[in-house]
Amino acid sequence: MIQGINFEVGQTYKNRKGKYTVVAINGDVMQISWKNGKEVATTVKLQSRVLENIQREIADLALLKVASPRKKTAAAV
Repeated sequence: MIQGINFEVGQTYKNRKGKYTVVAINGDVMQISWKNGKEVATTVKLQSRVLENIQREIADLALLKVASPRKKTAAAV
């Protein structure tokens, strides 16, 4: 899980809309831009929460893919 991520200007991250680049950070407000040119102001807190939720969902999916210990296998005859 991502705890207290330190966003950096010029670095690329990913949220539910796709990959974005951090254009500017001023306190808890940051300006982000996608490749299509769209820019928005958002908060560091919100984007941190989005990244944490995405990581949690990935971890949950990985747990679902683990084979169950009760899974039956063909018996050797």
